[in-house]
Amino acid sequence: MKAIGKQILQTDRLILRRFVESDAEAMFQNWASSAENLTYVSWDPHPDVEVTRNSIRNWVASYTNPNYYKWAICLKENPEQVIGDISIVAMDENDSCCEIGYVLGKAYWGCGMMTETLKAVLDFCFTQAGFQKVRARYASLNPASGRVMEKAGMSYLKTITNGVERKDYVADLIYYQIKKD
Repeated sequence: MKAIGKQILQTDRLILRRFVESDAEAMFQNWASSAENLTYVSWDPHPDVEVTRNSIRNWVASYTNPNYYKWAICLKENPEQVIGDISIVAMDENDSCCEIGYVLGKAYWGCGMMTETLKAVLDFCFTQAGFQKVRARYASLNPASGRVMEKAGMSYLKTITNGVERKDYVADLIYYQIKKD
């Protein structure tokens, strides 16, 4: 696998770029402050924009690691306005496998943007970063995320019964995977 986490990716409608500290306000407004938007992720809504700014500072510092893959999702028409993020959240170099996680602001749900984003990152993982397998997972209460994975070409891998437990729900954890071939 190649350590090339600084790549900018583009799709027809989107630019996937590194986060910068000035993204804090848009991130806070578009998803980081929204309980509904964060129902199925592992972190809680940010109480104020300073928490968001501190998260971004940590991510920016992590970009010095060439194996750190995290992109701000931006509309091409307004690349300063971040609407979501996608990242490689885990890597297994022995198996040439990685796992992707993502979140998108609710105002952009249902427009195919996350599928477009995921397809671009999958292509990057296989053609540039050298991964052989890519996985993603979702809570069974969030079937829309599974549809994104299917539309991006991923296939069902396994279910872990009651595999995710949050403050207000327990759900199955459903894994999808795609292989390079």
